[in-house]
Amino acid sequence: MTVNETIEFEYPELIKAAKKISGGHQLHMDLLHYAIEELYNKPNMVDIVNSGGLRFYLVRIMMTQWRSRTGPFFKQFGDHYNKELHDNIMEPEEENHLDTKKVHGLLAELSWYDKMLFETFMEGNHTYSSLSRETGIPRTSISLTINRVRDYIKSNLYT
Repeated sequence: MTVNETIEFEYPELIKAAKKISGGHQLHMDLLHYAIEELYNKPNMVDIVNSGGLRFYLVRIMMTQWRSRTGPFFKQFGDHYNKELHDNIMEPEEENHLDTKKVHGLLAELSWYDKMLFETFMEGNHTYSSLSRETGIPRTSISLTINRVRDYIKSNLYT
């Protein structure tokens, strides 16, 4: 099979992987196409495909780029993500106004992956396991990330 035929064959599974990695974010197709473009830029692209490692390679690129705050994917799409996040923040209740603003400010300091995962966890009323099933991210990674974000918020909320 040629590289294009292999990508075409794997494409439905790669779409599922992109949705899981991004937590169903609307940028999942952009993430997948970014990873495919990276594959085409590799001099050993044919070797990767012939070894049977295409899906693994593309999933690793997608995971790395989705989590990276300094990577090329974030530089290209990060402003869109941050604008969407800002537009979707609900107005806080009057009595919790200051704390909510402070929490959103602290979340803005985190990587977009940590911020997205934490907000998905909180807004979706998830457990670690349910979020893992929904996103395809390992439960251990989710718990480490959520706990790290909680600790960061707790330690900086009233400073």
